[in-house]
Amino acid sequence: MISYRNLRPFLFGFFAIALCWFAPSCVKRFFAESFYEFEAPVSLASSRVGDLARYWEMRSRSKHELIEAGRDAARIAGSLQFESQQFNSLREENLRLERLLNLPSRPEMRVVVARVARRDIGLWWQQIVVRRGKSDGIREGCPVVDAHGVVGRVRTVHLSTSVVELISSPSFRISAYIEGSDYPVTYRGASGGPLRRPSGIIRDIPSDFPSEFTHRVPVITTGIGGVFPPGLAIGEVSQKLELTEDGLFYEAPVELRPNLATLEEVAILVPVSADITESGQLDTLEELDKQGGEGRKLRTDAATTGM
Repeated sequence: MISYRNLRPFLFGFFAIALCWFAPSCVKRFFAESFYEFEAPVSLASSRVGDLARYWEMRSRSKHELIEAGRDAARIAGSLQFESQQFNSLREENLRLERLLNLPSRPEMRVVVARVARRDIGLWWQQIVVRRGKSDGIREGCPVVDAHGVVGRVRTVHLSTSVVELISSPSFRISAYIEGSDYPVTYRGASGGPLRRPSGIIRDIPSDFPSEFTHRVPVITTGIGGVFPPGLAIGEVSQKLELTEDGLFYEAPVELRPNLATLEEVAILVPVSADITESGQLDTLEELDKQGGEGRKLRTDAATTGM
């Protein structure tokens, strides 16, 4: 005969599962946030220990190597200083033309540099955790970039950390266009595992677009939706386009850069005044897609106007 004492662990587990299942959403969110903030110092400590190990590894190098590295850094700094002056000149010219044409100005953004604390890249997750959070002014939906282009979007913000959804995630979607064409297309992540190269897919390519490429063609952001600035690199298309099931549009795989799984530092673009949310751009794309041909025409007109 089974005693009550032997059934006690199973009853306790059943009660805990039922409590979690029927608990209000606010209670679930509270416990999830509390658990995350409780374990966050472990990830931060592990990341800082790695930085400390790299620091002592650099200290062990010879003076000759450090002098060479300093010279290379000085050359890069001089080149960046010249490019910064050119950027300021172009920015002033752009503002002058906007005032002359009475055009709305693009939202100002400040750059917050963040170190990567943890990488969750596998079959279920395509995300990284960075060491910036609410205390640094980070908000959900902020675009994340680096020197090579788009990295992802801030999905969840905590006190001192943030979760960034990578562009290789199947739930990531953004408006883009193929270099050489002004027609906006839809990009979506399509990576399926940690051992595969990060990839994505572009859809809604018009049927009159060339179906073959003689070289790799960049895929770039359009800026539609106001979340990501226009002109940021996403990836490259090199394979032959394939018709969709309805035969009206093409789709093609996008090759992303392989260093998404080894990123150490990223830049978060935080809007200075306007409030940018994660759903702003996605809702716009989904609504246009639901409208069929008229929606795609509206999206084409919007891209032509924005450019």
